[in-house]
Amino acid sequence: MQFSEITTKSGILQGIEEKLFGDKGYGRITSDTDLLYQFTNRVNRGLDRFYFLSMTADGRWQWDDNNYQNVAIASTNVVSGQRIYVFALDHLEIEKVLIKDSSGVWRVLDPIDSSDKTEIAYIENNTSRTGMPTKYDKRGDVLYLDVTPNFNSSAGLKIYFRRGADYFTYSDTTKKPGFASVFHHYLVDFAVADYAIDRVLPIAKNKYDIRVEVENEITAYFSKRNRDERQALSTPYQDNR
Repeated sequence: MQFSEITTKSGILQGIEEKLFGDKGYGRITSDTDLLYQFTNRVNRGLDRFYFLSMTADGRWQWDDNNYQNVAIASTNVVSGQRIYVFALDHLEIEKVLIKDSSGVWRVLDPIDSSDKTEIAYIENNTSRTGMPTKYDKRGDVLYLDVTPNFNSSAGLKIYFRRGADYFTYSDTTKKPGFASVFHHYLVDFAVADYAIDRVLPIAKNKYDIRVEVENEITAYFSKRNRDERQALSTPYQDNR
C-alpha cells in the first residue's frame, strides 16, 4: 500500500480521506498543504506504534524496515589508548557489540549490567588498565570499554542495532511501509483514530476500537514468529562497508 495514489484511490492517504470524509472526501488531505503535513506526521506516529508493538511482542523477533538500503550496523576504528567511543546512532536498542583484535579476529563484547554496582565500579576504577576489552558499558550514545585497547584496528568496533522506521515525507507517493503488506492498513486506522480522538469526533470510540483490534492482531502475529524466521521481513543483506 503506497503512501499516496490519487488515481486508483488505493494509497494510505486516500484510505484516511475515505474513512474520515466519505466517498466525496478524496483530495481533502492531498490538496491541503496543512492537512498533508499533519497527516504525514500522524502516519509516522503510526509507524512508531507499529514498530513498538512488533518489537515488544516477542524479544526473539528481530527485523528491519525494508526501505533501508543498508543493514543496521555501525562501525568505527579502534584506536590504541582510546577507551570511550561515541556512536551517533538513531537506534532503538543495541543488539550486539564486537571488537576486532590486532590479529583480525572478531570477538563479542559482553554488556555490563547497569544494575550491578560491582561491574560499574570496575569500569570506573580501572581506567588505566590496557589490553583486550571483553566488556562494554553503554550510556546514551557512548560506549565505555572495560579495558583501554593497546592496539589499532581499522573499523574494528562494530555495533549491531535495532532502528526505528524509515519515515514518510509529505512529498512521498509510491513509497510503501517497510513491513508486511497485510498490516499496511493499520497506518490508515491509526491516523483516522488519532485524528478523531484529537477532534473529539462522534466516531472517535469506534475508530479507536478498530485500531485496538488491529493492534491485537499485530501482537498475536509477531508473538508467534519463530527465531529461525526472523529475517522474513528484513532487507536483504548488503554490506556497504
